[in-house]
Amino acid sequence: MLILAAVATILLSRAPQVMAAGNLGDLQLVWSRSDGHNATSWSVRWSPDGTMLSQTFFDNSTVVWNSTTGARIVKLGSHANSTAEGRTRCDGNQTCAIAAHMPSRVTAWSPDGRYMAVGGDDTIIWVFNTTSWGVAKTLTGHLGSVLTLDFSPDGRYLASGSGTDKVFMNNIPENLIKVWDFERGVAIANMTGHTDGVMEVKWSPDGSRLVSASDDKTMRMWNTTDWSYMFTLRGLAGGVLAVDWSPDGTKLVSGSRDYKMALWNASNGRQITKWSAPNCVRSVDWHMDGDIIVGSGVAEAMVMIRNATTGVVLQTLEDNKDAGGVPVGAIMSARWSPDGQKLAIASGKEMTIRIYAFGLTRPTTESGIPAWAPGVGAYIAIIVASTLVTCLIMIRQVRRTERR
Repeated sequence: MLILAAVATILLSRAPQVMAAGNLGDLQLVWSRSDGHNATSWSVRWSPDGTMLSQTFFDNSTVVWNSTTGARIVKLGSHANSTAEGRTRCDGNQTCAIAAHMPSRVTAWSPDGRYMAVGGDDTIIWVFNTTSWGVAKTLTGHLGSVLTLDFSPDGRYLASGSGTDKVFMNNIPENLIKVWDFERGVAIANMTGHTDGVMEVKWSPDGSRLVSASDDKTMRMWNTTDWSYMFTLRGLAGGVLAVDWSPDGTKLVSGSRDYKMALWNASNGRQITKWSAPNCVRSVDWHMDGDIIVGSGVAEAMVMIRNATTGVVLQTLEDNKDAGGVPVGAIMSARWSPDGQKLAIASGKEMTIRIYAFGLTRPTTESGIPAWAPGVGAYIAIIVASTLVTCLIMIRQVRRTERR
């Protein structure tokens, strides 16, 4: 019996298992979509349960995708019924035939998944109900472009950061962080101090702090008990475009225009180290296991997955190249799924979303039988056989006893 069990364990171990994040050799493309857009894609975000993805575009639209199939669930915004317009804002064409054209910049999902907030150059935060996709509320008060949004871990608050639209400077450069009481839909705090656009705001995992990254080359830490300023993180030569917390809340990683990713001590704001990148780093995201960080950026920067301690590049994803091997635009945003098993990227002027996953088994063309089936079948067969052998042994022992 022990031998049979050991054999079964060995056979079962040969069946494909879900890979840990560190096994980067098994990160594979699942699906990609472009959906007929003709405007730059700015960001991508996962729903809390990982079943949906939201992607914003500079044609004032937001698309929500099924994260498993790649099917489009809904398209929101003034361009919801348009896919054929000529190249728009930041794409070489300064005109737009559709009235009130404003880029959508960012989305944020409430922790319970019931709402999705959208911010952009129209200065309004639109909040959609994720069941009906109707507008649940609008948050007004910003005078500049809404460049970043993030819900507090408990869903009670929504933080937003604003700045100037640097392509067409029509908005007021307020460079302001607002904190909203989400239930009431009112701003309860205005945090000032940045002298250029607030590119990203992020709550700490425990919700006790809020960090803001700005194009003024600094980051600021805020206490979320009384919304007071704590300290400034300095030491970068270019605007800070992205920031994220380590899962344990002890460190920060930033991406900036000076071709750098940097690690910071979150308790005192001191820089630990920084790593060079090929170009501006537009997006950073710390994996849930704490071991790896994904960074993405302009042109040749592509998508780089790094060791979170050493900064060593473990894998580079380069699917956004044309037939001649030339990168097509910037990777504006890259985000790990909530369970850490998938990675979503938004390729800017390529207007594309791509989903990668760990632990996939490549399909075979020789059989329709799943690759895991033989191992599992062998395991079941051995269990059945061992049970029959055990029964036969017991029957023989009973018969011997009766003969005595």
